[in-house]
Amino acid sequence: MFLLCSLGALNPPITGDVWSADLGAWRLATSGTPWVDGVSPDQLPAWPGVDDVDSDALWTVINPDNGHRVVARSPGAILAGVPAYAIAGWFDTDRSGRFSDVPGSLSASALVALTAALLLLAASRLVPGPVAVACTAALAAGTPLWSIAGNDLWPHTVGVLGIAGMAAAAARERWWLAGILGGVALVGRLHLAVVVAVLGVGVALARRQPGIAVRIAVGSLPFVLLSSVWGHWLYGSWSPTAGYAASSLSAWPASRSWPERAADVAGILVSPGVGVLVWTPCLLVLLPLLRGAWREAPDWVRALAVGGAVYLLIQVYLNPFQGGTGFWGYRLPLETLCACFPLLALAAARLGRRGRTAAAVLVGLQVGLLAIGVLFGAASTDGDGDGSAWRYNLALDALRENPPAFLVILGIGAGAAYLADRWIGSGPAGSGRHPA
Repeated sequence: MFLLCSLGALNPPITGDVWSADLGAWRLATSGTPWVDGVSPDQLPAWPGVDDVDSDALWTVINPDNGHRVVARSPGAILAGVPAYAIAGWFDTDRSGRFSDVPGSLSASALVALTAALLLLAASRLVPGPVAVACTAALAAGTPLWSIAGNDLWPHTVGVLGIAGMAAAAARERWWLAGILGGVALVGRLHLAVVVAVLGVGVALARRQPGIAVRIAVGSLPFVLLSSVWGHWLYGSWSPTAGYAASSLSAWPASRSWPERAADVAGILVSPGVGVLVWTPCLLVLLPLLRGAWREAPDWVRALAVGGAVYLLIQVYLNPFQGGTGFWGYRLPLETLCACFPLLALAAARLGRRGRTAAAVLVGLQVGLLAIGVLFGAASTDGDGDGSAWRYNLALDALRENPPAFLVILGIGAGAAYLADRWIGSGPAGSGRHPA
């Protein structure tokens, strides 16, 4: 999975979100300080719209205590890249001190590979081995977990890692560890704290063991405190949200009516540009099986899924749906998808032969479509300027630009997935169901 994700390093990111996180990690690793106002324009790569660190295309702010300029991103997105940038600095023999996005991209690849491994560990406790492997491969390579979280350093890269760790720990009833890994998730996206809380409270209530909630809370709360310390150091505020545009987050909800909020949720799910069900249609095959999967799911699986759904609703409430630019696929629902993964794996284990074949072909098409974005550095650019994901579809744009290549890549993906499904189905465990 690491090698697959590392293909993203072939193309530079085209969004300031990623460049900013990479810049913060590079600066911290190479100078020991987060302040970027000492960075020379000659050290920056050639990127349209950026000729200095105070460019509007980058997410930076001024620390009011010392007047220094600093990157404004979540602590997890910055800290995740520090080890790779430190290692890269050891090989900078000419001491050029130039900033590159490659260590950040490879960091994301490694973290998503670890995410996939943790989700496989969780799924293997629920379904037969071949089903667990197939589901994990479908999630890792057939969703924007590959093209976004595994391609560049986004807050989602850290968020999905923490959620995967929570799932693996909960499957083994290691609640302290689940809390610690939940803390990792919330330094990526702070409001993932709701997933941590729902897991702890949900399992504690189901088992009538309040100690479970206490252990998860004790494991995760130190990360909130560390986020506050980080905020005070970088931004002059003890608020753990100091790295975010808090004023915008508080203003957006007040400006939205309930019909607009319903449209925001619909946009997340079915908009042509970034809808989850548009980019991941294999979920449609699993939807009829979710009721049965829910009945046999352990309490921690249900709690994670509910927490993921609540998180997404909060995310849409705080940040109204706009589609977004600079990435290939959907971005904001990735954490919810990972939180629901154990439940989806249980649903996949209930598929019959026809359903399994249909799901495999759809996953193959998804992999082919995502490969186009990763290999060619394609991403949404909002060419019509209206910012509406209801008005454009990246896949159709790619089809119009090069129909033969588009169809060949999708055909290879679908064909390979079909053959893999036939091979798995012919094995001794291919048709078995994990006992409830």
